[in-house]
Amino acid sequence: MALVAERWGLISELQDYAKSTQQPIWGTCAGLIFLADKATNMKQGGQALIGGLDVTVSRNFFGAQINSFETRLPAPACLVDDQGADQEKDFRALFIRAPAITEVGEGVDVLASYALSPQEKAEDPQRPESVIVAVRSGNLLATSFHPELVDDVRWHALFVKMVRDAMAKAPAKDAAEQGNGFESVPCPRKPRDLPKH
Repeated sequence: MALVAERWGLISELQDYAKSTQQPIWGTCAGLIFLADKATNMKQGGQALIGGLDVTVSRNFFGAQINSFETRLPAPACLVDDQGADQEKDFRALFIRAPAITEVGEGVDVLASYALSPQEKAEDPQRPESVIVAVRSGNLLATSFHPELVDDVRWHALFVKMVRDAMAKAPAKDAAEQGNGFESVPCPRKPRDLPKH
């Protein structure tokens, strides 16, 4: 994502947008890295970050693609169904070459953590006992795992609730500008690099 955003000259515009908007933004896996203020274990030459989320992220914390895995984690209280009741006490989490959050700043709510197994800990004794894998800070939501790849929609419902809450707080506009309640943000236009067929 950062490579594409850099190539198209969008980094500064995305940074400005992330810092100025009240619209919810959700970063999953690489999106978490992109939203982080700080990152470690980056690729050679580094990577551009949008920032805005006061966390330190360790890129590819769990290893290469072959180390991808699935587990169940305790569900945070904010994962509720439409009636406001907990559906399940845990959720399915898929980690694909995933990052992990190693530090959080003030105002960042930890929603989910992953406790390293004795085997994972033995591979690198410097690793912490557990890492953070989901956070929320204001209008920003970030997950190390991929909720879009499972049939549990509670993370998506949380994000939709964030959007609805933000829309309800948005200042009312006159009828001609009512739209969705959010300010209009011009989308930068760049020439396409692919032919049309």
